[in-house]
Amino acid sequence: MWMRHLVGATFVALLLAFAAPAGASSAAAETNRLRDWAKESDGSHYLVGRVSPDGAERWVYYQRKLCATCRWRPYTKQLTDASGRFQVRIAFPRTAKPVWRYRGYVPATAEHPRDEGRVWLACAREACANPGV
Repeated sequence: MWMRHLVGATFVALLLAFAAPAGASSAAAETNRLRDWAKESDGSHYLVGRVSPDGAERWVYYQRKLCATCRWRPYTKQLTDASGRFQVRIAFPRTAKPVWRYRGYVPATAEHPRDEGRVWLACAREACANPGV
């Protein structure tokens, strides 16, 4: 029970957003199709967002990294609604040491290239220091 309160109380401090992935130009960062942000509701933690333009009924895929040197693995996929909105529930590690990383992406279409969102950190302590994405 105390872990849930610790995680809930420090949710904003624990999920840190970083800039666009390395190698992305400033023009590409301005036209991101995938925009996501963190939300807490009823003790659960979510990454919610929107895909635009042409985001209606599209799949958004989320990947998770369990350590800094691990590879990205599929976590979940979510279908957007008619407005291009989505919501993905995320998990936190139960112990204080690990830092889990989450990132979302929208696959390429004929009109748009693949687009990745931010990298989000999740840990069970006051601050997720030294991210090492």
